[in-house]
Amino acid sequence: MTPAPAPVPAAGDALPPGPDRERVDAATVRRRRVVTPGMCGPSALLLGRIGDWTWETVADVCELDVLRARNESGDPAYLSFFYYRVRGSLGYHLRSPGFGDRLDILSRVFGFGSESVHTVHRISDASRAPALPPALEPDDFYAPPPPGCLHAETFNRWVSRGRAGSNRGLDRASPPGFRHGHLPRLPERYSPRLAYGRARSLLTFLDDPERSCRVVAEDLTATHTIDPVSDLNGVGLVYFAAYFTIVDRALLAGWRALGRAEPDFLARAVTDQQICYLGNADPGTRLETAVRVRAAVSGPPAEVWDAVVRDAGSRELIAVCTQLVPTNPQEER
Repeated sequence: MTPAPAPVPAAGDALPPGPDRERVDAATVRRRRVVTPGMCGPSALLLGRIGDWTWETVADVCELDVLRARNESGDPAYLSFFYYRVRGSLGYHLRSPGFGDRLDILSRVFGFGSESVHTVHRISDASRAPALPPALEPDDFYAPPPPGCLHAETFNRWVSRGRAGSNRGLDRASPPGFRHGHLPRLPERYSPRLAYGRARSLLTFLDDPERSCRVVAEDLTATHTIDPVSDLNGVGLVYFAAYFTIVDRALLAGWRALGRAEPDFLARAVTDQQICYLGNADPGTRLETAVRVRAAVSGPPAEVWDAVVRDAGSRELIAVCTQLVPTNPQEER
């Protein structure tokens, strides 16, 4: 029996706030979380959880049940991830949160019209972070994160399937009742469009790769076939966090090709990670990831790892990712 379609959510059908989540103002939500095994470690678990917080925040401030949103035709609409960035420091990066840590997360949503939305998160460890301002202003967010903090941002677009049963050719969509006119505007100098536009043209998020870095290795490649068991989300699309895992597998293959040990790969501190999602894929699609390694020629010693993901058959560009990895880490305990 085919299940009946879910009703189109009304404007007031936002998810109810919980005891560990509060609305700070018209565009800001604060939540408190304890780190559990399902949200930390060297995999993409924390990145996936931050994505959940994005959807949860948009639901709260835009008064829409994001989980069950539908377009004007009544078809499911998804708040897809187009750009994602996480910044930290040597003393506090993506691998730093551990079992039992208490996190304070301040999230703010910025408006980009009816089809897109930009969300920023300040994630702080209560035992490490200093006293922080109660507001999340762009100038503060785009400065280096304070000790004990991660700064994460996501740019999301509403999409619907253009063809039933296919993950190709997703159409832009905006669900009825999506309130966005009250959201603040992000200053143009911080617009994610500048970053992902550069990534699409240069295949790296670096501003000027030829002048700022020297090439350590290139033409390192790895392949991955979209696995319906591990790579898809609950609606059959490739899960946005799965791309981080696909990239890391390719980077690990490149790491090994350079003769480096796996424990050193696990011990590295990724202090800045950006990814732009340019396409989705159907189960069974074979992806090819090209890896390039650069070394910074000035400033603190660091390597920049670029990963460019393509459909191995059509050569369609699927994703571009850049990671900044300090090469002489001194943990700030």
